[in-house]
Amino acid sequence: MAVKTITITTEAYEAIRWMKQEGESFSDLFLRIGKKPLTAKDIRGIFHKTPAEVEDIQERIRKMREEFSEGMQRRLDDVRARLKRHHRTPR
Repeated sequence: MAVKTITITTEAYEAIRWMKQEGESFSDLFLRIGKKPLTAKDIRGIFHKTPAEVEDIQERIRKMREEFSEGMQRRLDDVRARLKRHHRTPR
């Protein structure tokens, strides 16, 4: 396995150190976070947010997702109703 040495500032190290799981190396951490979209929980240290602030951000994201889903459902229902009316109209 090839190995690369990287240099990061102490500030950068502190920003990601908390993300490591028990028994996980930094290489494992980088592979893990590089393979999936980051969540608000993953990046809370980057923004120096408290757990309460992170929970607030997560709640706002959840609400936005719900509103988006509800809006999409309304649009789908509207399209379905239009298609249903269109198919009932005699030609």
